Amino acid sequence: MIKVTLVLIIALAAAELLRRRPAALRHRVLAAAIACCAVMPAAEALVPDWELPILPARAALPSQPVVLQDDDGAGAGPQQATALERPRGSAAWFLALLPLVWGAGAGVSLVLLAVGLARLGWIASRARPIDDVRWTGAAARVAGRLGLTAAPVILQSDQPAMLFTWGLRRPKVLLPRGAEGWSDERIGMVLGHELAHIRRGDWAAQLLADYVRCAHWFNPLVWIACRRLRLESEHACDDEVLRHGVPAPDYASELLTLASLLKAARRSFYPAPAMARPSELERRVRVMLNARLDRAPIRRSSALLAWLGMLAVTVPIAGLSITPEPAPVAVSTAASTMASQPDDAPAASASRPDAIVLRPSAGRPAASRDLAAKQQSAALAGTVADPRGRPVPNVPVKVTDPATSATAETTTDQHGQFAVPNLAPGRYDVRISKPGFKTLALSLVVRAGETGRVQGVLQLGRVAESITVTPGPRPPVTPGAARGRDVAAAPVDDPCAHSTEGGCVTPPLKLADARPTYPVHHAQSGVAGEVVIDAVIGPDGSVAQLQPKPDSDPDFAAAAMHAIKLWKFSPTRLNGEPVEVEMTVRVKF
Repeated sequence: MIKVTLVLIIALAAAELLRRRPAALRHRVLAAAIACCAVMPAAEALVPDWELPILPARAALPSQPVVLQDDDGAGAGPQQATALERPRGSAAWFLALLPLVWGAGAGVSLVLLAVGLARLGWIASRARPIDDVRWTGAAARVAGRLGLTAAPVILQSDQPAMLFTWGLRRPKVLLPRGAEGWSDERIGMVLGHELAHIRRGDWAAQLLADYVRCAHWFNPLVWIACRRLRLESEHACDDEVLRHGVPAPDYASELLTLASLLKAARRSFYPAPAMARPSELERRVRVMLNARLDRAPIRRSSALLAWLGMLAVTVPIAGLSITPEPAPVAVSTAASTMASQPDDAPAASASRPDAIVLRPSAGRPAASRDLAAKQQSAALAGTVADPRGRPVPNVPVKVTDPATSATAETTTDQHGQFAVPNLAPGRYDVRISKPGFKTLALSLVVRAGETGRVQGVLQLGRVAESITVTPGPRPPVTPGAARGRDVAAAPVDDPCAHSTEGGCVTPPLKLADARPTYPVHHAQSGVAGEVVIDAVIGPDGSVAQLQPKPDSDPDFAAAAMHAIKLWKFSPTRLNGEPVEVEMTVRVKF
């Protein structure tokens, strides 16, 4: 409803801004907006999602894991998240009733529309083609003037208040009883107006608007847009008649006369344009008598721009996420580095996943409260997975009460799941860490009767290298200087290749090395410094995407990057598959 409302607000505002432009242009804008509203469900499924952070934090729960990492790989700090309360009592009953109410309203609206269409078909089946040569001849002339390939079917009903135009492949104009006695001037005006509806495709636009109104019967803006669409179509057809030499006062007089003859039509609903609808007559007469209005026909380019403009509005609105659904929260931050050698990584804890160790802060014994003593019904639970989505077992999870610094520790089970029960309602800091991955840190609020859900996605850590370069003689240029010096052989076996568990990382091993050369002019001047280079080790072990820190000395940075480009590593592997990994190189000259 919100997205449809936004589209219609923009369309109605555009129509108001175009009030000095032709009615046909305003009708095109409104018709395009209603068509966009009709396809909004399909657009929502096709357009990528994006979020507009305008709602309170407690309702802004991301439905997908959000990875947060600052530029230098340091921890970005805990992120705020809030558990969403479930509606209770009468509120839950009311929410459960809403779909039924909507379905009932939409069903009734569709039935009424179907009845109207059936009545049109029934009336057309009982009507007879008019054989008056004045009508048939005038219809042929007006159809040729408007560029129609063929004149529509002209039918006459036995009803005294029937003047409608409808149909797609074979349009029909339904005349009331006694139309054979109308003057030639009135016949020309009526056919000019009704055939303009056919050339413009107004019945199809109005029928689509009726279907949208059935689906959004509860939205007043949809009703306003449908009424405005019908009114602008009548204005556009009136302009068509006036452009072909009919004086506005004469046309207004004939319209008033027709309205008095067809006044019974106001008591019936038919899903078709009506030339003399009494409820709109006063405004139409006032508009047609205003000689300053623009009645020019719109060009195809203007109509195309109207459609493209509404599409440009609809596409971002379709992907807009204003009210996220309650879903597991996943926030990951960078707070650790990956060891460049596999032997440096300590073994993961193998403690039971349900073992909870409580350690109050030693610095605040008077204010510490044992988490196990909290007999409230709040709890924390979640899963931990690697970037490939595989669950990671035996991952330490630490839950801290920031008010007391009391902690609870557990580990994930074989399915990557963990749970910390029997917590008091409040805010808790959660840290999930595993060697070879960045530490995941978040802050979660849990309420009584709720289980705070965490969907943790561990991100690969960052390789760290440090080099110290001293002044000395420049090495001689050799044929092999274009590549690094081999320092190790590529490993043959990958211990993670056949692992059935997620989170198995094989760190890169440096295979080829190159040392930076101290810039000569800096060495002669005694200039020293340090540069930090960020880079990426690709799946093939090559180093790419080198980027020095902004405050780096250009000469030192160039010397460092020239050497780093020659480095070669064995591929970093996650669960046996080569992956990219970030690297930070600190070079001290």
